[in-house]
Amino acid sequence: MLPTCSETFRREAAAAGVEAEVVAVEHSEDAAELAKVEAIGVERLLVRPNRGYAAGLNSGASEAEGDVLILANPDIRFFPGSVGALLNGVERDFDVVGPQFVWDEDGQVLLPAAEDPAPHAEFGRAIRRRSPRVWSAGLGRSLDETWRLWTAEETLAVAGLRGALLTVTKETLGRFGPFDEGYFLYYEETEWLWRARRRGARLGLAAGARVQHRWGHATGQSEGATDREAMSRRRFVARNYGGLWQWMLRASGTSSREPMKVVRLDDEASVPEAVNDLWLASPFPHLMPALGAVRAGALSAPFLEFCRAWRWVVASASRSANDWRITGAWTWGR
Repeated sequence: MLPTCSETFRREAAAAGVEAEVVAVEHSEDAAELAKVEAIGVERLLVRPNRGYAAGLNSGASEAEGDVLILANPDIRFFPGSVGALLNGVERDFDVVGPQFVWDEDGQVLLPAAEDPAPHAEFGRAIRRRSPRVWSAGLGRSLDETWRLWTAEETLAVAGLRGALLTVTKETLGRFGPFDEGYFLYYEETEWLWRARRRGARLGLAAGARVQHRWGHATGQSEGATDREAMSRRRFVARNYGGLWQWMLRASGTSSREPMKVVRLDDEASVPEAVNDLWLASPFPHLMPALGAVRAGALSAPFLEFCRAWRWVVASASRSANDWRITGAWTWGR
């Protein structure tokens, strides 16, 4: 993973006309992994005990020499023009800039924007997941925002960013402080971005910066990942939401009811092609969150195979005037 990340970053930094260095924090505590990183030939290799992702980010940022930092997971690939677009976002006075992440090598399957971590937004999502009626009422607004981001050509203001890649200046990082190392994994970037937002930071999504990230590839397969994420979420809520919001979130509960009709397919069957504006795919029947594609007659075969293997829900959405509707939804064997 890291060789591809390093190679494509160097290529795009050169294309953007900027000097670049790669700082790798190796904290696997595994001699074989360390040897692999040494073979890549990064400018700075920091060997540290594994105190978590936040600690790794802080170590790397403190040793980097550049004025602009791209803080990133190792399992990403930079598309042409991505580094230039990220730097352009910083130059446009956004304090923190992230890319439009994509799932596939062709850059057609887009990852969802990060969710707004504000307590009122989190409560709104909880209610939408619980109530099919509220879900339907909020569908148009939700898909309008998805459309705004997935069809953009410039850096847009957003309420949150995904932590697999964040672009900041050293001055900005110093102004808002280091990442909270109390989060071993997950929610460290959520807490830092929420802290920065409350202090006036502008967050931007650079639509022209496409970066491939196989969502959860670096951590999703590791033992105990689900438990670690749940623990980090509890810590974030306890430290950032007031008592009333915490009670309201607990009271909102959960629901397994499907807010729309979902057709069950045989394992060998495929989702039909459709004339639509958006394809959406999610592990959840409420499509929150969802990956997808814009105005594609069909989703790519590799992504459909991924959805089939994991029994995801795939939906087709169309827009007429100012109204959105789901024109079909499918899943496999459940």
